[in-house]
Amino acid sequence: MRVKVRYFALVKDITGKDSEEIDTRCSKLNCLLDELVEKYGPRFKALLQGQVSGVKVFFLVNGKMNVEEIREGDEVAILPPPAGGDLRRGKLDILEEIRRFRATAPPEAGSMVIYVGFVKGIVEGHKVKNLVYEAYESYTQARLSEIENEIKSRYKDVLDIRIIHAIDNMKPGDDVILIMTLGRGRKDSIDAIREAIELVKHTTGIWKLEVRDDGEFWVVAGNTRVKRE
Repeated sequence: MRVKVRYFALVKDITGKDSEEIDTRCSKLNCLLDELVEKYGPRFKALLQGQVSGVKVFFLVNGKMNVEEIREGDEVAILPPPAGGDLRRGKLDILEEIRRFRATAPPEAGSMVIYVGFVKGIVEGHKVKNLVYEAYESYTQARLSEIENEIKSRYKDVLDIRIIHAIDNMKPGDDVILIMTLGRGRKDSIDAIREAIELVKHTTGIWKLEVRDDGEFWVVAGNTRVKRE
């Protein structure tokens, strides 16, 4: 049977491609992974085993985790942990997004909390030239919406939340992520923002390639940096 395999971030640096269609006799995911190890060699195997900078990849079958069976036409994605709603191609207009969201406040709202994340200019003492963002878009779009719903169900005083992440080639100072809440009061809104940031960083399919004066680094698993070879 034939399946499509997609590779992201440092995984595609090893395979030399971002996707391929593979003819396989495997019906189990682990069997397919063994075939890929045979094809791509020891560094690919080391990555699967968590031996490359301590980063262990995970796997999605048709956008779902913990799937063992594979079938004809399935899409298998091999992803490092993410670096951390709505995905936007291009730059964010922060003030316009804030204005629009504020205009949706219902009468019972009494607070609006805003978090803006932007590109650092110095990391580990080295100058950052730019960040190149990459995303598994279909999975991440769905996951951002799930995070918004999770937050609203967990914090009773949060009336609405909006998460927007830009995917582009970013320079130091460029705005990357905007998270906003409308709430009855401030406490739940502040706590919700804090939790949403961590969920975006650790449970979505977004990665960044950090181009610095000392080389290029994939940023995965929150803030783990893996130097590009």
